Amino acid sequence: MRNITAALLDAITQARDTGLVPRTLVWVTAKNRTTGLPESVGVWTDHEDANITVLSGTTGLPVTRLYYGGGSLLQVSEVPRVADLTVQTVTIDLSQLATAAQLLTREYDVRLAKVEIHQVLLDPKSGQLVSVEAPVFLGEVDGAPVNTPSIGGEGSIKLKVVSDAISMLTRTNPRKSSYEAQKRRQGDEWGLYAGTVETWKIPWGQKA
Repeated sequence: MRNITAALLDAITQARDTGLVPRTLVWVTAKNRTTGLPESVGVWTDHEDANITVLSGTTGLPVTRLYYGGGSLLQVSEVPRVADLTVQTVTIDLSQLATAAQLLTREYDVRLAKVEIHQVLLDPKSGQLVSVEAPVFLGEVDGAPVNTPSIGGEGSIKLKVVSDAISMLTRTNPRKSSYEAQKRRQGDEWGLYAGTVETWKIPWGQKA
Protein backbone atom coordinates (compact mmCIF):
# COMPACT_ATOMS: atom_id res chain seq x y z
CA MET A 1 0.00 0.00 0.00
CA ARG A 2 1.37 3.40 -0.97
CA ASN A 3 1.45 6.18 1.61
CA ILE A 4 0.54 9.62 0.27
CA THR A 5 1.37 13.02 1.68
CA ALA A 6 -1.19 15.27 3.34
CA ALA A 7 -0.73 17.83 0.54
CA LEU A 8 -1.44 15.23 -2.15
CA LEU A 9 -4.50 13.93 -0.31
CA ASP A 10 -5.85 17.47 0.05
CA ALA A 11 -5.28 18.17 -3.67
CA ILE A 12 -7.11 14.98 -4.65
CA THR A 13 -9.98 15.83 -2.31
CA GLN A 14 -10.34 19.30 -3.83
CA ALA A 15 -9.82 18.12 -7.42
CA ARG A 16 -13.48 18.48 -8.40
CA ASP A 17 -13.39 22.20 -7.64
CA THR A 18 -9.80 23.16 -8.42
CA GLY A 19 -8.69 20.53 -10.95
CA LEU A 20 -5.38 18.74 -11.23
CA VAL A 21 -2.56 18.64 -13.76
CA PRO A 22 -0.87 15.20 -13.89
CA ARG A 23 2.66 14.88 -15.23
CA THR A 24 5.00 11.94 -15.77
CA LEU A 25 8.75 12.21 -15.18
CA VAL A 26 11.40 9.78 -16.46
CA TRP A 27 15.00 9.74 -15.19
CA VAL A 28 17.51 7.58 -17.10
CA THR A 29 21.03 6.83 -15.84
CA ALA A 30 23.17 5.38 -18.62
CA LYS A 31 26.87 4.88 -19.43
CA ASN A 32 28.70 7.58 -21.32
CA ARG A 33 30.22 5.90 -24.38
CA THR A 34 33.37 8.06 -24.18
CA THR A 35 34.17 8.09 -20.47
CA GLY A 36 32.40 4.91 -19.39
CA LEU A 37 30.94 6.80 -16.43
CA PRO A 38 27.23 6.84 -15.52
CA GLU A 39 25.35 10.01 -16.45
CA SER A 40 21.67 10.91 -16.14
CA VAL A 41 19.06 12.59 -18.32
CA GLY A 42 15.53 13.55 -17.28
CA VAL A 43 12.43 14.16 -19.43
CA TRP A 44 8.84 14.91 -18.55
CA THR A 45 5.44 15.46 -20.16
CA ASP A 46 5.35 19.24 -20.03
CA HIS A 47 6.13 22.10 -22.39
CA GLU A 48 9.06 23.67 -20.53
CA ASP A 49 12.35 22.44 -19.09
CA ALA A 50 12.19 22.54 -15.29
CA ASN A 51 14.14 21.77 -12.14
CA ILE A 52 11.89 19.44 -10.16
CA THR A 53 12.36 18.00 -6.68
CA VAL A 54 11.46 14.32 -6.26
CA LEU A 55 12.41 11.50 -3.93
CA SER A 56 15.38 9.54 -5.29
CA GLY A 57 14.71 5.88 -6.04
CA THR A 58 18.22 5.06 -4.80
CA THR A 59 18.45 6.99 -1.53
CA GLY A 60 14.82 7.89 -0.81
CA LEU A 61 15.93 11.46 -0.16
CA PRO A 62 14.70 14.63 -1.91
CA VAL A 63 16.78 15.53 -4.95
CA THR A 64 16.34 18.34 -7.47
CA ARG A 65 16.81 17.32 -11.10
CA LEU A 66 16.58 18.99 -14.50
CA TYR A 67 13.83 17.48 -16.65
CA TYR A 68 13.58 18.36 -20.34
CA GLY A 69 10.11 19.17 -21.67
CA GLY A 70 8.99 20.50 -25.01
CA GLY A 71 7.80 17.15 -26.33
CA SER A 72 10.91 15.18 -25.33
CA LEU A 73 8.76 12.57 -23.60
CA LEU A 74 5.91 11.52 -25.87
CA GLN A 75 4.28 8.75 -23.90
CA VAL A 76 4.73 6.27 -21.07
CA SER A 77 2.64 3.11 -21.06
CA GLU A 78 0.55 2.27 -18.03
CA VAL A 79 2.68 1.54 -15.00
CA PRO A 80 1.65 -1.87 -13.61
CA ARG A 81 0.82 -2.02 -9.93
CA VAL A 82 0.79 -5.66 -8.92
CA ALA A 83 1.68 -7.68 -5.86
CA ASP A 84 3.04 -10.80 -7.56
CA LEU A 85 6.60 -11.63 -8.68
CA THR A 86 6.09 -11.41 -12.43
CA VAL A 87 8.43 -9.15 -14.38
CA GLN A 88 6.58 -5.94 -15.22
CA THR A 89 7.32 -3.96 -18.38
CA VAL A 90 6.86 -0.28 -19.21
CA THR A 91 7.42 1.26 -22.65
CA ILE A 92 8.76 4.81 -22.88
CA ASP A 93 8.39 6.77 -26.14
CA LEU A 94 10.86 9.62 -26.70
CA SER A 95 10.79 12.12 -29.52
CA GLN A 96 13.42 11.21 -32.10
CA LEU A 97 14.22 14.90 -32.62
CA ALA A 98 14.51 15.87 -28.97
CA THR A 99 17.93 16.81 -27.59
CA ALA A 100 17.54 14.44 -24.66
CA ALA A 101 16.72 11.49 -26.92
CA GLN A 102 19.67 12.25 -29.18
CA LEU A 103 21.92 12.41 -26.14
CA LEU A 104 20.73 9.05 -24.84
CA THR A 105 21.08 7.21 -28.14
CA ARG A 106 24.23 8.80 -29.55
CA GLU A 107 26.43 9.65 -26.56
CA TYR A 108 25.15 7.12 -24.03
CA ASP A 109 24.79 3.35 -24.02
CA VAL A 110 21.29 2.83 -22.63
CA ARG A 111 21.40 -0.96 -22.52
CA LEU A 112 20.68 -1.93 -18.89
CA ALA A 113 20.38 1.77 -18.01
CA LYS A 114 18.60 2.45 -14.72
CA VAL A 115 15.22 4.17 -15.01
CA GLU A 116 13.04 5.95 -12.46
CA ILE A 117 9.48 6.96 -13.26
CA HIS A 118 7.64 9.51 -11.14
CA GLN A 119 4.02 10.60 -11.47
CA VAL A 120 3.31 14.00 -9.96
CA LEU A 121 0.50 16.53 -9.77
CA LEU A 122 0.78 20.25 -10.46
CA ASP A 123 -1.41 22.92 -8.97
CA PRO A 124 -3.40 24.31 -11.95
CA LYS A 125 -3.18 27.89 -10.62
CA SER A 126 0.44 28.14 -9.51
CA GLY A 127 1.92 25.45 -11.75
CA GLN A 128 3.92 24.23 -8.76
CA LEU A 129 4.31 20.65 -7.57
CA VAL A 130 1.61 19.60 -5.14
CA SER A 131 4.05 17.39 -3.22
CA VAL A 132 7.43 15.69 -3.52
CA GLU A 133 6.79 12.14 -4.66
CA ALA A 134 8.59 8.80 -4.58
CA PRO A 135 9.03 6.88 -7.87
CA VAL A 136 6.16 4.67 -8.98
CA PHE A 137 8.46 2.44 -11.02
CA LEU A 138 12.13 1.44 -10.85
CA GLY A 139 13.62 -0.56 -13.69
CA GLU A 140 16.28 -0.98 -16.31
CA VAL A 141 16.28 -0.78 -20.08
CA ASP A 142 15.91 -4.21 -21.65
CA GLY A 143 18.08 -4.22 -24.78
CA ALA A 144 18.79 -1.37 -27.17
CA PRO A 145 16.29 1.39 -28.03
CA VAL A 146 13.97 0.76 -30.96
CA ASN A 147 13.49 3.48 -33.59
CA THR A 148 9.98 3.50 -34.98
CA PRO A 149 9.51 6.48 -37.32
CA SER A 150 6.01 6.88 -38.67
CA ILE A 151 5.20 7.85 -42.25
CA GLY A 152 5.37 11.62 -42.56
CA GLY A 153 6.13 12.00 -38.85
CA GLU A 154 9.18 12.69 -36.73
CA GLY A 155 9.25 9.17 -35.35
CA SER A 156 10.05 8.05 -31.84
CA ILE A 157 12.55 6.07 -29.83
CA LYS A 158 11.10 3.31 -27.69
CA LEU A 159 12.71 2.18 -24.47
CA LYS A 160 11.46 -1.11 -23.07
CA VAL A 161 11.97 -1.02 -19.31
CA VAL A 162 11.57 -4.02 -17.03
CA SER A 163 11.03 -3.87 -13.28
CA ASP A 164 14.40 -3.83 -11.57
CA ALA A 165 13.96 -5.86 -8.40
CA ILE A 166 11.83 -8.62 -9.92
CA SER A 167 13.98 -9.03 -13.03
CA MET A 168 17.00 -9.74 -10.82
CA LEU A 169 15.22 -12.78 -9.40
CA THR A 170 15.01 -14.34 -12.87
CA ARG A 171 18.66 -13.88 -13.82
CA THR A 172 21.08 -16.77 -13.98
CA ASN A 173 24.66 -16.49 -12.84
CA PRO A 174 26.99 -18.70 -14.90
CA ARG A 175 29.84 -17.95 -12.50
CA LYS A 176 28.20 -20.19 -9.94
CA SER A 177 28.68 -23.30 -12.08
CA SER A 178 31.43 -22.59 -14.59
CA TYR A 179 34.78 -24.19 -13.75
CA GLU A 180 36.68 -21.58 -15.79
CA ALA A 181 34.90 -18.77 -13.95
CA GLN A 182 35.68 -20.33 -10.58
CA LYS A 183 39.36 -20.51 -11.51
CA ARG A 184 39.37 -16.77 -12.28
CA ARG A 185 37.60 -15.93 -9.04
CA GLN A 186 39.28 -18.27 -6.56
CA GLY A 187 42.24 -19.88 -8.28
CA ASP A 188 42.48 -23.37 -9.77
CA GLU A 189 41.67 -25.27 -6.59
CA TRP A 190 40.43 -28.29 -8.49
CA GLY A 191 43.75 -28.71 -10.30
CA LEU A 192 45.90 -27.85 -7.30
CA TYR A 193 46.79 -31.48 -6.58
CA ALA A 194 46.69 -32.77 -10.15
CA GLY A 195 50.37 -33.67 -10.06
CA THR A 196 49.92 -35.84 -6.96
CA VAL A 197 46.75 -37.55 -8.11
CA GLU A 198 48.18 -38.57 -11.46
CA THR A 199 50.86 -40.67 -9.68
CA TRP A 200 48.37 -42.59 -7.60
CA LYS A 201 48.21 -46.30 -8.30
CA ILE A 202 44.68 -47.44 -7.68
CA PRO A 203 44.42 -51.24 -7.12
CA TRP A 204 41.34 -51.78 -9.24
CA GLY A 205 39.68 -55.08 -8.38
CA GLN A 206 42.14 -55.79 -5.53
CA LYS A 207 41.65 -55.74 -1.80
CA ALA A 208 43.37 -52.91 -0.05
